[in-house]
Amino acid sequence: MKLLIQAGYVITGLPSQPVRRKQGILIEDGLIQAIDEWGQFSPEDDLPVIDARELTVMPGLIDAHTHVIHSGDPHEDWRLIALSELTPTTTLKAARHARRQVERGVTTIRDVGASDWIDIALRDEINSGRQFGPRILAAGHGITSTGGHMDARKYARPGIDNDLLNTIGAVADGPDEGRRAARMQILRGADLIKINATLSEYVRAAGGQCAPEMTYETMAAICQVAHNNGRKVAAHCHGGRGVQDAINAGVDTFEHGRFLTDELLDQLAERGRFLIPTLSPEARRAELGDIPEEPALLRWTTMATDAMYDTVARAHARGVQIATGTDAGMPHVRHGDLAFEMIHLAEADLPHQAVIEAATSVAATALGIENVTGAVAAGLAADLLLVDGDPLRDIGILNDPARIKAVLQGGRVTVDRR
Repeated sequence: MKLLIQAGYVITGLPSQPVRRKQGILIEDGLIQAIDEWGQFSPEDDLPVIDARELTVMPGLIDAHTHVIHSGDPHEDWRLIALSELTPTTTLKAARHARRQVERGVTTIRDVGASDWIDIALRDEINSGRQFGPRILAAGHGITSTGGHMDARKYARPGIDNDLLNTIGAVADGPDEGRRAARMQILRGADLIKINATLSEYVRAAGGQCAPEMTYETMAAICQVAHNNGRKVAAHCHGGRGVQDAINAGVDTFEHGRFLTDELLDQLAERGRFLIPTLSPEARRAELGDIPEEPALLRWTTMATDAMYDTVARAHARGVQIATGTDAGMPHVRHGDLAFEMIHLAEADLPHQAVIEAATSVAATALGIENVTGAVAAGLAADLLLVDGDPLRDIGILNDPARIKAVLQGGRVTVDRR
């Protein structure tokens, strides 16, 4: 099936490409076939045409860090959700969260931790066409160490087995257990492997930033299994030796990274790794005045909030590739609110063009799907937004769903507000 979009303006999402005016976008079988000036197309009599002559066409957005089973409700007890909520209930909520992503212009998400492999099941249902939602790259369970960031036994009485808690974390200590855990996620159908390189929980009381969680040897073993099987590795991290070990081990994307030094940032840039800053959790807390009651957490959150914008600015200045991720599902961070993250990347002094790229082509490259989506370019999926206004001048436009007049996924209009 063919479709022609007459676009007033086109933002390709690719670097060093100016806005293109009065363009026709020819779509066939869900892929972009050609982009050229209106006059170069002679529509066939039966060729459907979308009139977007007063609108901006741009790539669908990509959120590279989500937890689809969690809602973002600050009152939700996400730590032991499998003990307090039926798995079917959690799954239905995840489907609702996925729908909200698309309704707000996010056509691809990467989920980095879900209980019971719900993210993988939801991905498969969406791919089958039986469920509405974005393209999902799913990690299944994140791999953590005993007492690590994703070890839910921290929240349960002693003696409770981790498998019984059925949370988003799989515990692995040492290289052999790391390999086994990575292979289990791949066996269940994971598109990537999520690990935890650092944690802050145990050093907060002493005013510390973070501590290493996994050893270099464990991370290297996991990366070897993942890369041998064509999967990328994402690491929860904040700074210090844990990040250095993760870089050396071969981790592909670095999540959060609040306290990265210039030396670490230079290594990320030189080795072509990606930073996904996830500014939204702290930014939402600050916006809403949600002050943590625990003194140690309050000190740490204040320290992280004060550091994160400077870290992003330094990363951009030093040539680190930055992609967008919201940490959707964490307190106050709702699914589909990627534009809020983009606004705060701009507040960290990223030029608007770089912010748009972070949410489209750079994010696609970080996820390894740059040959599938992420730009308005021939040969890629027609994952497109029709926007009222120019996001390059005002990124806040994307934060208003009413300004996103239509969403196309694979050339099919799935959201229409025209």
